Amino acid sequence: MNLKDLKTLSGIAIAFLLISLFVFFNSLSGLKIAKQEILVKDFDQLLTDLSTIKLTSQNFQTVIEKKNSQWILTSHDNFPANAEILRKFFYNLREARIIDLKTSKKNLHYKLGLSEESRIRIDLNNKEGVSIESFDLGVFNYLVGGTYMKNLDEDQSYLVSANLGTDAEGFHWMSPYLINIGPDQVKKISIMRPFKKPIILDQGDNELLQLISPSEKIIDEYALNDVVGNLQSIESEGYILRKDLNSKSPILKTEYEFSNNSSLKLEFFEIDSEIFMTLDFANLPSNFPPFEKRISDSFEGNQFEISSNALLQFAFQVNKMNYDNLNLDLEDIN
Repeated sequence: MNLKDLKTLSGIAIAFLLISLFVFFNSLSGLKIAKQEILVKDFDQLLTDLSTIKLTSQNFQTVIEKKNSQWILTSHDNFPANAEILRKFFYNLREARIIDLKTSKKNLHYKLGLSEESRIRIDLNNKEGVSIESFDLGVFNYLVGGTYMKNLDEDQSYLVSANLGTDAEGFHWMSPYLINIGPDQVKKISIMRPFKKPIILDQGDNELLQLISPSEKIIDEYALNDVVGNLQSIESEGYILRKDLNSKSPILKTEYEFSNNSSLKLEFFEIDSEIFMTLDFANLPSNFPPFEKRISDSFEGNQFEISSNALLQFAFQVNKMNYDNLNLDLEDIN
């Protein structure tokens, strides 16, 4: 074989090598492009069939079920689910697209938040308990704007183009709304505490709330405003069942009477340094609007909003300020 033939064969070999490399890298590119696809193929059908959402982490598990067209936390005493959080979860799930392949090595999953210790497992089931979708969620990468995830039956991980980051702890999914009642609606307040005289505030002839009892005391104007406005935008920070209060005595009781002739009795309990409150309404108007979970953040003064949550038989954990505003220290008349 002469030098010319050797050069020709070398040229052919290089050409084949270049073609092979082109085909190889093109196939990888094609695979990557093929993987840039919608995460949930038929989201509308999934939403129609979906009956149960189960979220599981190393320390928590929350089960959300659809019953009578309402989403409730069956793992947490049928507490209503937060509609806003659910809508955000469904929206991000619908918009999620696979934008990149990540590692398929199990020993590297921890870097993506997909280890057993840190991942959140999502199970989406129909009413027969059959799985529709199930996957593990890792961390949300703010630098690239995506969430790491993988299907349960494979080690291949992906980056998806949505913030699917969520929480398996039940409180994250609970509807927080309770009441939002403005001071203009209040016509009388009675406050009762153990071993202390009752405090009674009532409207006088000028329709302003005044301290009626104890008569030898006076109330600071700022404290009065706090008492009257104490029912504005109260939200739950947790709950316990009322039956768990059977062995406990309230540290404060209050009754509000309103201009529509309804009333609200509040009882406050201290449990593990936290404040819990029960709500009991009476004589609500027959023409009162249908109760919904959501209440507004209005502070107009005449608002009278009651969430359907507030009618449930729970004791709600509330901000300590709601108790402090009623635990008054009255001043002596000079």
